[in-house]
Amino acid sequence: MKILHVGNVGTAYVIVRELRKRGIDSNLLIEKQQIEGLASINNPIKFDKGLDGSIPEWVNFYSTNEKNWKFNLLKKMRKYDLIHAYMGLPIYAMFSGKPYVAQSVGDDLRVIAFKKSVKGLLLRMAYRRAKTFIYEWPPHTSYVDQLKISNTMFIPKPWETSTFSKGKNEKTNGKTLTIFHPLGQDWHWKGNDKFLRAFARLCKEKADIFLYYVDWGKDSEKAKKIIDTPDVKERIKILPGPISREEMTNFMEISDLVADQFNSGSFTRTGIESMFFGIPMILNLNEEIFLKLFGDIPSAINAKNEDDIYYKLKELISSKDNLIEMGQKTKIWAQKHYNLKNNIERYIQVYTNILKK
Repeated sequence: MKILHVGNVGTAYVIVRELRKRGIDSNLLIEKQQIEGLASINNPIKFDKGLDGSIPEWVNFYSTNEKNWKFNLLKKMRKYDLIHAYMGLPIYAMFSGKPYVAQSVGDDLRVIAFKKSVKGLLLRMAYRRAKTFIYEWPPHTSYVDQLKISNTMFIPKPWETSTFSKGKNEKTNGKTLTIFHPLGQDWHWKGNDKFLRAFARLCKEKADIFLYYVDWGKDSEKAKKIIDTPDVKERIKILPGPISREEMTNFMEISDLVADQFNSGSFTRTGIESMFFGIPMILNLNEEIFLKLFGDIPSAINAKNEDDIYYKLKELISSKDNLIEMGQKTKIWAQKHYNLKNNIERYIQVYTNILKK
């Protein structure tokens, strides 16, 4: 079994690393820009504690700036028994002549696949022709249904959580409700503005609340207009972002709650990390989809709009000790459903079934 993963760093890197630990010949092929600049937070050196400061030899690169890059990409694909393609790369896997798995990770499914363009058409076709189509985020269920992709499987995002496995040692000191919000500002997809407006309202009321806020993302400048008031400035520490995973754990340790996202109906990668750390989240959670996919739901503060966030935070200010038990419960939930060993075995079973046919 010789497998090429192509087009993604985060999910694919973790899968390939785990496959190789099990003796399965696997390699990763990505563009260099996927781990540079702001995307450097995806660089394996920054999240894989087992590395010695250099990229593993089984991670290879291609460049779309090179002449004949598409031909060379197909040539590389044809050296493998099976292709596992992400983002827009299932299109090329479709023309490789090899069996392939297609996996969505974000905008590829929820945006590009719905476009009335040549790329959108080809991506939809590639999803439907894949031996198996895998999606890793619960809210993507509706997009899969809309596109009528029949050969689907949901597998929770495989992710490296060892940095967060230590967990919180004890509750934070004092009565102040301390919140950590490390997500990049992307108001369309993440709804961060709902949280910031609710927080600003509480600050105006002189509420006993404090925020560690990581300043980054495409809507960062708009966010500044919300938090640039005297009342908020007294209750916020602004951190230039994005920040490292080690810094993330430091701020989780001194916080009571993580503010995740409020539009999609699920948590982000940060949410997975916070659950393993044992710190609860406030987010918009689509409980119906979680019950369908997991059979149960994580213990979290479920808030869907600005008013909802405002009132639930206000209530927590006087009852923050309840968050300790909630954090413990959400950690147990994550260990059950985001167990890396178990989920990698599901991928191996997918590959085995495809190659047996």
